[in-house]
Amino acid sequence: MNGRTNGAGRALALIVTGYLIWGLLPLYWKLLSAVPSLEVLVHRILWSAVLSSSYFLLRGINPLKVLREIFRLHSPVLLLTSALILALNWLSYVYAITSGHLLQASMGYFIAPMLTVFFGLLFFRERMNRLQAGAVILSGLGVLFTTLQAGKVPYLSLFIALTFSLYTMCKKKIHLDGLKSLLADSLILLPAVLVYLAVLDVQGSSSFTLSDPLTGALLIASGFATMIPLTLYINGAIRFEMKSVGFLQFITPVMAFLLGVFVYRETLLVTDILTFSFILAGAGLYIRSVVSPHRLASDH
Repeated sequence: MNGRTNGAGRALALIVTGYLIWGLLPLYWKLLSAVPSLEVLVHRILWSAVLSSSYFLLRGINPLKVLREIFRLHSPVLLLTSALILALNWLSYVYAITSGHLLQASMGYFIAPMLTVFFGLLFFRERMNRLQAGAVILSGLGVLFTTLQAGKVPYLSLFIALTFSLYTMCKKKIHLDGLKSLLADSLILLPAVLVYLAVLDVQGSSSFTLSDPLTGALLIASGFATMIPLTLYINGAIRFEMKSVGFLQFITPVMAFLLGVFVYRETLLVTDILTFSFILAGAGLYIRSVVSPHRLASDH
């Protein structure tokens, strides 16, 4: 019993550490504000490919054989679509942070779980209990409120939420653990990344130069910033109840919100507060639905 409890405690520590690192990553991405977001993205893909390949090589496994096996078992079109959606999500998130819209990024990741529930109903006919339906409705009301009151649609938040949710939908069809998934996504995109980096080099517009070693080191570190929290999360999640993992995912957007307000002093209007109130209420209902799913089953 003690061994099982200790194992669960270690698993929880790994998951929380992973989410805390993800929550602190805006501090790191902010250091790359002088680098175009697209260039940050391609370096993140490049060094993620290098590190994930190295992980498998260190275990005596040829990463190209892993990739071939993944393509044998799954649709190439679905794999390519998944990789492209992930790239768009990464790009929009980095852009939001480096352009001073961290609060919008936070809102996007608050909305994403509820949007994923809605897509699960729409595409996979998954059942939605009353609390989950309430979470979706409250999040929708939050977006509608800010659209009507501020006179603008929170496009960046919605794009982040949409791409994250669509990526999750792809992964429901592609049954891979996180590291194999990262390997596949990064290697699929690698040819395009190498072409883009070569063009930047020929044009003399690359930020990855010997004259600026700090920026170069930060770009290389993007691979570690991707790989380390993912590895911690995976090693913890396989030993922990998934319903609790669903609850813990809100650590990251909460931290992003706090960084946006208290560290980077982004403007928080009354309409923003009310919008976040709707969305946080929806998040609360979502958390309740994943923490006590068995009792909620009677709601169907």
